[in-house]
Amino acid sequence: MDVSPEEIRERKFKTRWVSGYDMDEVEAFLNSTAGAFENLAKENESLRTRMAEMDGELSDVGRRRKLLEDALVSAQKVIHDMKANAMKEAENVLKDAENKADRWISDANNQVAEIKRELGALTTLRKDYEVKFRILLESHQEQLDAMRSTDRESGEHPAPGPARQPRPG
Repeated sequence: MDVSPEEIRERKFKTRWVSGYDMDEVEAFLNSTAGAFENLAKENESLRTRMAEMDGELSDVGRRRKLLEDALVSAQKVIHDMKANAMKEAENVLKDAENKADRWISDANNQVAEIKRELGALTTLRKDYEVKFRILLESHQEQLDAMRSTDRESGEHPAPGPARQPRPG
């Protein structure tokens, strides 16, 4: 039953002359009750407004919480993806560095092998040159010896020159 403060104030009762209530007291009570009822209605409306505001705030807080949770989940996924990408990139960099190092080592080994081949060829060339030079020297020594021997037989005195040195062995 909805009763407004105005209805309480305007309510009229039948009057009895015998054993009835004092009408002034009844009207004072009705006015007092209407005032209290009016205050309660205003307070109730104020509380309903406040409750509606709080429901709106609670709803807003719920939306914000959901957004924060979603953002947190998204941030965790991004961090996970970034870590995975960083690990893959690190593996690629490491593999690339290992490949470069292997190529450099291979190139260095090839250069060492080439230098060894060249050194072997130069050693062989030097030995061949020494043999040919020794043969040339021996040939010239034999020619000088033959010329001295011819000069002695013919009685000529040989021209002074270096004494013959023994051949190295």
